[in-house]
Formats: sequence, C-alpha cells, structure tokens
Amino acid sequence: MSVVDKDRVDGIALTEDKVIKLLITDHLGWEKEYEHLLVLQEKINSYLAFCESGQYKEIYPGCEVKNAIFEIHFLHEPTQNAYKFLGQLPAKAGELTVAVECAVSEN
Repeated sequence: MSVVDKDRVDGIALTEDKVIKLLITDHLGWEKEYEHLLVLQEKINSYLAFCESGQYKEIYPGCEVKNAIFEIHFLHEPTQNAYKFLGQLPAKAGELTVAVECAVSEN
C-alpha cells in the first residue's frame, strides 16, 4: 500500500492516550510536483473521511478519538511547496484535531 492507494489505510495504530496514528507511505519522486501533490491530497482527504466517519471503530471498537496524527514517510525529500501544503492542513477536521509528522528516508 502507498500514497497512490487512496482508498486504503497504509497503517494504523492507537496510542495509550487514545490518539489514532495513520501511516502514509510515499515513494513518489517530485519531478511532477503538481501531480504528486494531488495524489497526496487525495490520500489525506481519504484519511480525514476515515476518521470523521468513525471507520477506525471497526478496528478499535468502542474507541472515541479526538486527536489524529498523519505520519507521512517520504522516500524522497519533499519540495518547499509540499511542506507548505502540509503546513496548511486544517488544525481541526470536524471534531478531530489533526497533526502531521513527516519523515524522509532518502536513499
């Protein structure tokens, strides 16, 4: 699974303090920056819908979360525009507070 599989969750975990962590794995290069950003936006929108609809309860029954972290693992260093985009993600998505964490594993 990866950023291009917009209707699949790449990875999910629930922390002890009831924060849901959702993993996005992004292997794409940045040569076509605009297209890459669109793919990333679709994946993030899919994750927001997943959280807002309570689909995580299928995995963690009875759990109510108020905070989510989208942990994005990039294979290639994102562009300045990508970091700007990620910095503009809403602090609130409905009742959910969302944070973004990024990691880069450039080869």
